[in-house]
Amino acid sequence: MPIHRPLELRSISDKTFAEIDEVVMRCAYASQNHFGRLFDERIYENDLAARLRAHGFEVHTQVPVKVSHGSFEKTYFLDLVVNHMLYELKVVASLLREHDAQALNYAMLQNIRLVKLLNLGESEVRGKLLRNAVGEPERHQPTMRKTGWKPLRPRCTELIEHLKELIRDWGTHLSSTLYTEALVYHFGGEAHCVQRVELSSGAITLGTHPVQMHDIEHGFVVTGFTRPQPSYRQHLEVLLKHAPSLKGIQWINLNHSRLEVTTIEPEIGRRMGAKE
Repeated sequence: MPIHRPLELRSISDKTFAEIDEVVMRCAYASQNHFGRLFDERIYENDLAARLRAHGFEVHTQVPVKVSHGSFEKTYFLDLVVNHMLYELKVVASLLREHDAQALNYAMLQNIRLVKLLNLGESEVRGKLLRNAVGEPERHQPTMRKTGWKPLRPRCTELIEHLKELIRDWGTHLSSTLYTEALVYHFGGEAHCVQRVELSSGAITLGTHPVQMHDIEHGFVVTGFTRPQPSYRQHLEVLLKHAPSLKGIQWINLNHSRLEVTTIEPEIGRRMGAKE
């Protein structure tokens, strides 16, 4: 199995969630009142688990979920599961979009519809319920959009084919970091795949910058943008302009169920530089 779930969760109804959450929030407030809001996340996690078990709930903490493809493996850990309801704990000044994305990533890995963020780092406990509206079948039926894509070398085709294999195994909508790590692993791991390329401005050498390379002269990036990002393309073009050893970048964007692939070549970067 490409996604290994030692604890199989079932999707619960809104009514069941409300019954569980009423007690969870009460315990979360009690935990913050007792410990304040400056401790490590694990302190609140363990305290919450103890309080909820005392109320008779089935509670699991740090539940492993392993994602694999061939010899590549990555393990995630779910913070708190209360009677099949998943909670992701944070102790931060405020919740960010990246926290939403992380929590939804976990919900999709477990194939459940609800996950709740719980932040004990604000002046009072804040909860945020997130809904996973994407089922397993939809996640395994992506469409591909090649916007100016072309294979600059044979390994460019290998890059895209391997990404398709990952999606066939795992589906879409997961963290773009996961797909990136798997591709880096496929092309030799960080020691081989992530290379520092020299950057220059005119005749001045500025230093080096890390680039994920699927062959000796070509790099790739994986993003998860859900809206057009022309400025991001411009930044990739600027990178090519200042990295003479880099002959092209394959930009892979995972836009929900759509796989978008764009090839960026140094000529485009140079034209942009001429306008400056």
